[in-house]
Amino acid sequence: MKRVLLFLLLLALTACAPTATVQPALAPTDTPVPTATVAFTPTPVPDGPCDNPLLPLTPGSVWTYRVTTESGETFYTLKVLDRNDGANIVVRVEFTNQKTGAATIEPVVCLEGAIEDFPLFALDMHFSNYLARSFNTYHDSGLYAPDYQTLAGKDWSVAWDAKYLTEDYANIKNLMGGSDIVVAQSSFIDLAFEMNGTREAVSAPAGEYSQALKVVQRVSFPVTLTLPTGGTGGILTLHTSQWYEPYVGLVRAQTERAALKLNQQEIVIPVLNLIELTEFVKGGG
Repeated sequence: MKRVLLFLLLLALTACAPTATVQPALAPTDTPVPTATVAFTPTPVPDGPCDNPLLPLTPGSVWTYRVTTESGETFYTLKVLDRNDGANIVVRVEFTNQKTGAATIEPVVCLEGAIEDFPLFALDMHFSNYLARSFNTYHDSGLYAPDYQTLAGKDWSVAWDAKYLTEDYANIKNLMGGSDIVVAQSSFIDLAFEMNGTREAVSAPAGEYSQALKVVQRVSFPVTLTLPTGGTGGILTLHTSQWYEPYVGLVRAQTERAALKLNQQEIVIPVLNLIELTEFVKGGG
């Protein structure tokens, strides 16, 4: 699993930032933020160990996303390449940045409908315009996406978490203000997901989704901000809202808040980001 420290370049903004920053509005497209909660319609029962409501990993399936930030748009594709039913059921996924052509292929383990260790590609997209290079991570514990029986059995009101670890050191130099950001090898990255059964109407370039499941996510991990006066340790936390169409996948996501906690002081970082599904092609199995 790879690329989680994607938003580290933002931290340079904190060197002399005020304790509270008002985040400007982002209006990249004419797709409104979901507001209307709609009536529930039962979700189909899955077919197969990799057929997850939030991440249906059917070989041949392709998702194309548009990521809009204050600096413009970037497009990404996610494709399920193949499936190997060995000791573990493993699918290979390919994530490609269409602007740079950089592609990453990773294995994902399916656990009877649950997805254990999906790479943190969503974070790459959330901070696409701030990345200097890819950042390697690997799964430690927990699930990225629970199975259908767990979700439906609790009326789609479920909280779960997962832990990842950084695979090596990251040292990003020449940031604004002359600061560097360092993330140590084997640092924990904590993910917390929560849904309360809310289904909302969502509009995306790929279509209209009248009953998309809303999931809120929190990601946090330790960092060191290197200043002229010395290094300062802190915790970077990102809060996002995500909407999933069952058995299509992620259709929309947006950053709600990003903050760096340094010595009991929390500094809000203005992050503008919107992820929208522009095309989904379902694989043939």
